[in-house]
Amino acid sequence: MKGTESFQPGSAPMSQDERDALERLKRVHGPSGLKAALLAMMLGQHQPGRMLVWQDETVLTPEAETIQADMEHMGDAARLPWFELLLQRLAKAPLTDRQAMLRAVRRVLTVPGEARPIDRLLWLTVRRAFGETPWAAAHVPAEVDIAQLPEIHMLDLAHFTAHLARLVPSDDKASDTGPQWYLAVMSRWQPGDSVLPFRRPDVDEVVHALAGLQALSWMQRPLLVRAWVGEALRFSRNAHLARSAADALRLSCLLLDSPMPPEVARHYIAISPEKPP
Repeated sequence: MKGTESFQPGSAPMSQDERDALERLKRVHGPSGLKAALLAMMLGQHQPGRMLVWQDETVLTPEAETIQADMEHMGDAARLPWFELLLQRLAKAPLTDRQAMLRAVRRVLTVPGEARPIDRLLWLTVRRAFGETPWAAAHVPAEVDIAQLPEIHMLDLAHFTAHLARLVPSDDKASDTGPQWYLAVMSRWQPGDSVLPFRRPDVDEVVHALAGLQALSWMQRPLLVRAWVGEALRFSRNAHLARSAADALRLSCLLLDSPMPPEVARHYIAISPEKPP
């Protein structure tokens, strides 16, 4: 089934090269082409190891180089919306194809020495989209205030927020605002000395923390997102989210099935269905 998506620019204007690239990418629907496009999303600058894995995974895809070149023309405002669209298309594939795709994504993301903080969120989003991890059943009553959550859920919140602190309010290595942002977020619900100390969680702790937060009610999860965004804006220049923060928060909204706040959404183009002719 061919898509009928239209791309609407967000706050940042698109160059003609980017518009042309998006038009070509709209026509990519075959399994091998979609795979090449999704894996190209995982390629960052100065990551030769990932490029070698991408080339190995797409060696039988004739249009792979064209797709990858189009991805390079894609601006920041389009990358995550297109990433989500690719996941929607690939999620319709048979189970065996999705499992093979997960293995390919893992190969790209686990090249030694080329890991980025955003990669963990991308990986969790792919797993969720392909149905590898079932949604946890909400078992916390919606009327429970976040400050009154059981200790295990507060620990989940601390671990996931601490991971986001690698990207929010900025991924600038010269900045030390990540831990400060973490403390500001957690202080909303843990007064004074009761705030859980900042500590970088390991992979298992992040995965477990996400599962715990997904088990919160549909009313509680958006409150977490609003707190992350609100404190990020306080630490940001001119109340404008840094790109790394916007990307991390958009992916977090997806992972928690929470509405995306307008302060995040304005950083991206919108993809909407085209009207039939």
